Amino acid sequence: MTGTHGLITIALLGSGLLAGVASPARADAGTCSAPRHVVFDTPGRNTRMDVRLCLLHGTPTRGAYAHVAWARGGDDDGERGFEALTLHYHLQRHNENVALGTCNLAPRVNGTATGAYKCEKVELRVPAAGGWSADGYLEYNVDRDGAGLKRVDLRGSPVVAH
Repeated sequence: MTGTHGLITIALLGSGLLAGVASPARADAGTCSAPRHVVFDTPGRNTRMDVRLCLLHGTPTRGAYAHVAWARGGDDDGERGFEALTLHYHLQRHNENVALGTCNLAPRVNGTATGAYKCEKVELRVPAAGGWSADGYLEYNVDRDGAGLKRVDLRGSPVVAH
């Protein structure tokens, strides 16, 4: 599915990260979402990003975290591409949020042309089995576009039964 919404182009890819961008630490494919490929219309060149939401489902620990890889665009004048870029991710049970995490990506993406990062996990010790997943969204504000804060929903992890 590909669509254009204002200043952002969204495409879902079946596999792989951005060409030319380092892969984040290996994620277990059985507990992570497929990558969500997002292209931001940043000043100068576009910024490309892949995001995977992942679920930890040990016994009795449950958790959520995110892997992010990017290739930054922006102006060649050294200015930042984002005023704000925050990843919100949730540990869910039966589609209800149980624990919330955030990851401020703006300093990393503005400061490094390409990179990868694993956002800190949120976790709980709970014995309940079944219905666990990770979900989330990106909130962003492109520098110098005057459009304010926007949101992109991400692909959730598979739901695990144990």
